[in-house]
Amino acid sequence: MKKIISVLLCLSILAGLIAVAAPISFAAADGADIPVVHVVGTGSKIIRIDENGEEETLYPIQIPENYINEKAEVILPVFAKAFFTQEWGEFCDVLYECVSPIFSKMGLDKNGEASDGSRCYWSWSRDELKDKSKNGKYKVNAYEFYYDWRLDPLVTADTLHQYIEDVMYVTGAEQVALYGRCLGSNIVAAYMQKYDGEHVKEVIHYASAVYGATQCSKAFTGELRLDPDGIDRYMYDTNLSVDGCVMDLLRSLVTLMNKTYGLDIACWAVNNVMKDIYLDIIPRVMIESYASFPAYWSMVSIGDFEKAKETVFYGSDIAEYAGLIEKIDYYRNNVQLKFAENTLSQAERGIEFSNIVKYGFQTVPVTENADVLSDSLVTVNESSFGATASDLGEKLSDDYIAIARENGKEKYISPDGQIDASTCFSPDTTWFIKNLTHVRFPSCVNGLVSEIINNDCFSVNSSSEYPQYLVYDSESKTISPMTEENMNTTARYDVTYFDALRKFFESLIEIIRQQFVKK
Repeated sequence: MKKIISVLLCLSILAGLIAVAAPISFAAADGADIPVVHVVGTGSKIIRIDENGEEETLYPIQIPENYINEKAEVILPVFAKAFFTQEWGEFCDVLYECVSPIFSKMGLDKNGEASDGSRCYWSWSRDELKDKSKNGKYKVNAYEFYYDWRLDPLVTADTLHQYIEDVMYVTGAEQVALYGRCLGSNIVAAYMQKYDGEHVKEVIHYASAVYGATQCSKAFTGELRLDPDGIDRYMYDTNLSVDGCVMDLLRSLVTLMNKTYGLDIACWAVNNVMKDIYLDIIPRVMIESYASFPAYWSMVSIGDFEKAKETVFYGSDIAEYAGLIEKIDYYRNNVQLKFAENTLSQAERGIEFSNIVKYGFQTVPVTENADVLSDSLVTVNESSFGATASDLGEKLSDDYIAIARENGKEKYISPDGQIDASTCFSPDTTWFIKNLTHVRFPSCVNGLVSEIINNDCFSVNSSSEYPQYLVYDSESKTISPMTEENMNTTARYDVTYFDALRKFFESLIEIIRQQFVKK
């Protein structure tokens, strides 16, 4: 049990830090009348040239094989001692020594700048760019903009401005559409604030983190808590790099543990430890890595910002981090908190705004109440800029819907009863796609993006093909209007104790059979 607790503790910290840095895939499709500058999310390769002139890859992070298990063996005796003495200092030191080497190489300096020469492994020149139109149309991802996703979004905005001008030069276009996803949405918001939408006809946000990303926020505040029900559900939303029978075995085992409260006990133990040690471990790990990134501060939720600053800079000399703090405060006060004001001002000058939100999943279960409706990383409320949503598997109350009906807002309630779009920033230009996780960007969505760009004042009422609420089908890789027939997509979680027990033995027997066949 102690070993399990140690491993879970390591995993809770690692998961909270890694979750929002996962590389994101995207597929192509034709359709836009003007060039689309597509600002991607996190995941671009980060390199540094070492003293020998050799290129060193800082990101993607490579966690050595069996690293967590090996470190758990180191942590175990120290954890056992701390558990009985309730003196956690030595344990925090050992845990820090295990976790820090994985992330600290990427860290920026105390001003939030890359003074070590590290940078994004991507560049362009005007000579290298070319007109990528085909039959008068541009692919949605024809001009992808990559960047060092650690840096201040306002600094990246300057590079984006140059890129936009270069795209306009090679295409001869007078305007572009600006399309940002995840952290790219934050870069777009920073650009729009700094350059006031110069050269931009249309802004589209997709899985936006402008108002925050839950996993990032909770890692910064130190509020990492394992949710047993969330872990159980998450096993059915993820696929580990293991054989199908092994995955079935693991899923059924976790469900059995959860149904018999074994998972509750393990999570309770880890969560109690985290409450005791987070100020001794989180600030040290974060300030050397993700909390040194101004861009990651831009994904701290509005309500978590002050708590995040208290946690990250706990025990530090604030004056040493004045440069970093100036950057993150400026973004929060002038971009994040003024997002609606800035966007409305730009709309008055004819710049159109649209937003695409994904949902149908819980958050990664390293925070309390993982059943908040989200795309697995960003909540519906955050990515939609304010929409009211139920918890996963629940619906808005009958009283709530009755009031919406009385106020003439019933049309904004999703067919599955989980979301009220009338409460978000721009109800008529915000689309919601169910059953699509944060890290998946299938090409079928590009059709919607093209329609938005090609049609002035395109709204959720403009096309029967693209109403406000849509559902993604992973088998056909298509999106379609939400109906009573396709809206219930969470049946994967409905696993009873006896179903799990049966699946456990079936999987175990099949694994044993396969071993005999190999022999």
